[in-house]
Amino acid sequence: MKKSIKKGLCMVLLGSCLLQLTACAKTELEERCYPLLAVVDYDEDANQVSFCAGFPRADNSGGSTGQTAELQVSTASEKTFETSKAEYEKNLNKVPDYNHIKVLVLGEDFVENEQAYEDMLDHLSLTEEFPRNTYVCMVEDVEELLEIDKNLPQDLGTYLEEYLGNHEEKKNRMLTLGDLIDEKENKTLVLYAPYLIPEETYVEWGGYYAIGAGMPPIDFE
Repeated sequence: MKKSIKKGLCMVLLGSCLLQLTACAKTELEERCYPLLAVVDYDEDANQVSFCAGFPRADNSGGSTGQTAELQVSTASEKTFETSKAEYEKNLNKVPDYNHIKVLVLGEDFVENEQAYEDMLDHLSLTEEFPRNTYVCMVEDVEELLEIDKNLPQDLGTYLEEYLGNHEEKKNRMLTLGDLIDEKENKTLVLYAPYLIPEETYVEWGGYYAIGAGMPPIDFE
């Protein structure tokens, strides 16, 4: 009889623990947001790195992904990639989970600042916050790119992912964050980042920007 009572109590306690764990996991998910895009640039005059993210839009059925508040957060600028990203995250109403990042956009000025650029790669290599298969592309002016988001039929992150995916045949496959991290350590290759030109309602293919070997200029072939 005592064994049955003890067994029953154990089952009740186990069930209670499982319910609490489930509730915690659900709450944790509800407190997260899921960026699809990260944009990084450098302001030479202010000597600051800027960071912002892009989020999914409300779905076509009129529902919401819960990301609309984050879309209004302005770009944050600090001395390094790490500190600008941290400052940006302070202004979000949820904790960002970067596992769904599709595209990392780098400003030309940022890539040309070797110290800032390598600091970013060191940070992302150490934290592994962004997936290694994240597409990487470049623009001259990130503000021009962000400006077209409101004119697109879908969020900018999804748009750029699909656009870059449709151009993979140009050099077999697109450049990824993993490629950049590996090459920082190996220093044996010249990597080619897609160089995009923002227009009012779309982006144009502008060629490639060569990264490595002394930072050579844009290659438009």
